[in-house]
Amino acid sequence: MSFILIKGTFHAMGYSPDGDSIRFKADNLENWSKLIGIPPVLNEFNHVQIRLIGIDSLETHFRQCKQSIKWALSASDFLLKYLEIDEVKWHEDKNIIIKAKDNIQGFILAKKTDQHGRPLAFVFKGTIDAKDGDILFLPIDLFLHSVNYQSLLYGESYPTYYRGLAPTLRKKMTHAVNFAKKENKGVWEFDSTNTGFYVWDLFDEEKNMVILPKLFRRLVSYLEINQELEGFKNSLVKSEKVLILPSQTKKIFRDIIIQEDTIFKLSELPENLVYL
Repeated sequence: MSFILIKGTFHAMGYSPDGDSIRFKADNLENWSKLIGIPPVLNEFNHVQIRLIGIDSLETHFRQCKQSIKWALSASDFLLKYLEIDEVKWHEDKNIIIKAKDNIQGFILAKKTDQHGRPLAFVFKGTIDAKDGDILFLPIDLFLHSVNYQSLLYGESYPTYYRGLAPTLRKKMTHAVNFAKKENKGVWEFDSTNTGFYVWDLFDEEKNMVILPKLFRRLVSYLEINQELEGFKNSLVKSEKVLILPSQTKKIFRDIIIQEDTIFKLSELPENLVYL
């Protein structure tokens, strides 16, 4: 699978990174024009928010709501430490980093942006012996050192696959997920996505409730404007389809959500879903 190699530096101070996104400044801004999709959005410092491919970490700040703060911040800390961003100090509300030894050299491999103009990328620390801006085929040995893969290996993130991800890479990422599950690492110690959870426990930090972030976001968005749960599944769009592995069957995402009054769960494992 080929990508554009973009070299630059990672930045955290003044931002609210979670475990699947980080700010990045390209050494050569012209490289952003090589990506497919909406042009990346640069701020006044020429920093771009990068979205890591294939993973989804617990939400630290989604519509004023947080998931299990312990594991949401754990994923953020894992990302920062892996990129060697040191001396990190969060605001007391844990919503923004007020101090960090950042501006750390690294590189990303990206092909396109998402609907918000965020480059979708595999993220790496350090240097690489290749020309900035070139097309690079991602070798497996390099892929295994990406933050994306490592985050899954340590159970810091959930797998979230989209159609554009090469099956060979997806399978390697699922191997990492299976290892983390077997070792009961990170979120998998508390995961209730497939076993079931009481929806109101999601907003009780003492409960340490952990579920697939995509389902969490759908519930929060619905409850923001509704006081009851009866119409939740019908509120989800029919166009949000998933491919279920290994059977290769297609379903609407809402149809794999099982709801019994205020108890929810997914009927399929997160690592067996490809979002279409």
